[in-house]
Formats: sequence, structure tokens, C-alpha cells
Amino acid sequence: MERSAYSLMVVDDHPIIINGLKTLLISEKSLSIDAVATSAAEAMKVLETVSPELAIIDLSLGDSDGTYLIQKIHQRYPKMHILVYSMSEEKIFGERVASTGARGYVMKTSSPAHLKKAIHAVLDGHLFFSDPLTKRILKKQGGRPTAPQSALDHLSNREIDVFKLIGEGLDTVNISGKLDISKNTVDTHRINIKKKLELPNGKALDRMAYEVIMTGRLPKK
Repeated sequence: MERSAYSLMVVDDHPIIINGLKTLLISEKSLSIDAVATSAAEAMKVLETVSPELAIIDLSLGDSDGTYLIQKIHQRYPKMHILVYSMSEEKIFGERVASTGARGYVMKTSSPAHLKKAIHAVLDGHLFFSDPLTKRILKKQGGRPTAPQSALDHLSNREIDVFKLIGEGLDTVNISGKLDISKNTVDTHRINIKKKLELPNGKALDRMAYEVIMTGRLPKK
């Protein structure tokens, strides 16, 4: 006897992406998009009434940061599989989202076949990241140290969240709102990021963050 279709949830602040995924997966009889949300707040509200087996989440949401949402979902619903579907580069954020509960990462520039493969792999209990990143994740899970890939590896998960939003052009007030932290906390994170990346001032931080987020080029170790 065949099992019923896997229940999926899509969280993306662009309705065109949600509709595109519905169209893409409509022919997949084993998959069913049963819930959607266009913000982190809506996602948490929806999850009070539905229990999808997989959540497909973008990292850039209107009211919050996707990494923060992933962490909240993983803490509250640890059995739910999470797949990141984003324009942000995996080499920058992949290891971070894995540490907060994501099981896979797919760029929005990937082919439909690649996305379908990722969905099925994660539902089957596998990790779905690039081979080098999967090796790093498994190595860390085994308690073995890994060499830093770039200077960003010295930042905490929360500092990476702030760095990403700086790169997207958000100011302190908007970062505070997105991450639900005080403006003073954002300023403290900025100071710590500058120290860890050995940057002389705030303008240098803004410039580096923009270049990394917009081009995907990692700063040197």
C-alpha cells in the first residue's frame, strides 16, 4: 500500500516563487504543498495548525532573517525537515544554516530537477549540500575540528545574521526589527564583527558585507 504524499510547506516573501514551486511540484504525486507563508511570523502561526514533514525556506524574508526562522522551527519542531531555497550563496551560509537545523541547501539558480532531488533526499533523511560542505558538516558532527574557509568563519551565527543584513543594505533600526534584538545589540555586533574581520571602520564593514552578499566572494582567512 502506497503512503500518502509528503506534506510540504514553503516560506518565501515572493508569491511568484511560491506559485512557481506549486507548478513545479504539481506533477510529483508523492509531494504536496499543503501550507505557505510569506513571512516568518506567518510561518510560525501556520505551524500551529499544520504539521508538514518538510519546510522549504528562503533566507531573505520581509520581517525576519531565514536563519533565525530555521532555528526557531528546529527548536520547536525538531522532527521537521528543513531545506533552504535561496539566492544567497551556499558557501557563505550553508554551514551556518546546517548548524541551526537545515538539512539541505539549494540555490534558486539551480535546475528544477536539482531541487526535486534535494527535496526527496532530505525527506529520506539525507543531508543535501555540496560535497565539500557535507564533509565539513559531518566532520564537525563527529567532533573533529575544521580549518576556517574564510574570515567569516570567525563570526558567530548571530554575527553572520547581522553581516548578511548589512550586506543587503539594512540599517541598524531595520536589522533590529528583523532579528528582534535591540539597536544597542546590533551596534555591539557591528563592533565585534569589525574586530574579528580587522576592519578599520563602519564604512569598511558596510563595503565588505555588500561585496560578499552581492558577489558571493568570500574574504580571505
